[in-house]
Amino acid sequence: MMYKKISEDEYDLTTLPILESIFDQDIHGTVENPFMNQSWEVILLGWNISCIAIEEKRLTKKSKIETVRIYKKIFQYLLSRNINEVLICSTPCHRPREGEGYRNFAATIPTASIVESMKELNKREPDFKSASAYAICDSTKKWGYISTYDGFSWLAGDADFIEGFHVFYGGREAVRQYFYDFDASDTWVLAYDNTGPVPEVGANSTREYAYYCAGWEPYVYTEQDLAEDPMESPEPTQPPASGQSES
Repeated sequence: MMYKKISEDEYDLTTLPILESIFDQDIHGTVENPFMNQSWEVILLGWNISCIAIEEKRLTKKSKIETVRIYKKIFQYLLSRNINEVLICSTPCHRPREGEGYRNFAATIPTASIVESMKELNKREPDFKSASAYAICDSTKKWGYISTYDGFSWLAGDADFIEGFHVFYGGREAVRQYFYDFDASDTWVLAYDNTGPVPEVGANSTREYAYYCAGWEPYVYTEQDLAEDPMESPEPTQPPASGQSES
């Protein structure tokens, strides 16, 4: 077996305190960003990790190439920092309140086989399979990854972790250009929030909220982007007027 399931008692005793120190439990447009440490730099990622491990059909050809590429780089970077095992859990990750219809799930998995471990978890663990968003981190509490229900993800960490990743990937601008390329390849994905209320903080749509949390200027679609989009595309958007500046 390529994973170690965390028991309910162990979850409450050791796992939950780690998760609560890294992730804000309210990640649906009501917080400045989904990480407790507001000094951490946030990097925007495309489709959440499950899409390369479980739901590959959701990716267009171009966005699949872009998504697989950056996740492979993240896994390689973690290994280069001697992070050989990670904690993965379904989100939200807190003690369920009375009447809530989900169960927390967490496991430790080898960094070298994250995708393969997720596939195995999906086959064997109903509580994992039913999740639509994930958090990944480790006990150092210096970094974290979290996905959302809305088709994008964030990676964040302290200055040493994030600066190291920028260098590892090829530079800060290369990291940002990855997401712009992803956004252009799937222009409709993050355009409007069709899954619930308009985000309450810093933006008028899910897409703008994703950019807001990272402090990035939203990509403005070109005429070529719109012409290549086989689905109805949004009008170009403006960055949220909230005093946020690029990092």
